[in-house]
Amino acid sequence: MREVGKVVKTDNGYATVSIDKKEECSKCGLCAFPKNANTIEFRATNKINAKANDVVLIERKTDGKLSGIFLAFLVPLLLVGISILISYLMELKEIWILVLSAGLIAIWYFILSVIDKKLSNKDKFLANIIEIIKTKED
Repeated sequence: MREVGKVVKTDNGYATVSIDKKEECSKCGLCAFPKNANTIEFRATNKINAKANDVVLIERKTDGKLSGIFLAFLVPLLLVGISILISYLMELKEIWILVLSAGLIAIWYFILSVIDKKLSNKDKFLANIIEIIKTKED
């Protein structure tokens, strides 16, 4: 996905880029715009040496979207299934299915948050500035 944004600041080969919310953004959800926000800022690689206030074209890869969906939604569903199986095999009451499911899901989302923090700064998961459309001097 390609977007036009404005460089807010730069730092050692990276830039903070701000993009404005478009009408289509409310339908897509890929950018994770907060409901009441009109802009969003994120970190991008800056291999073409864009400067603050430059208008740039950025490219955001979407190939990790399917694995993100799997990790965020399908794994918890599998954990609920495992909870049901364990409770059934141990002949526990139904309340234990709920308790075990909630506990496993809470542990999973904690693990997922740790993984997310470690991977979010990796270059292959960041957006890339691919072109300077307008410099601040223009």
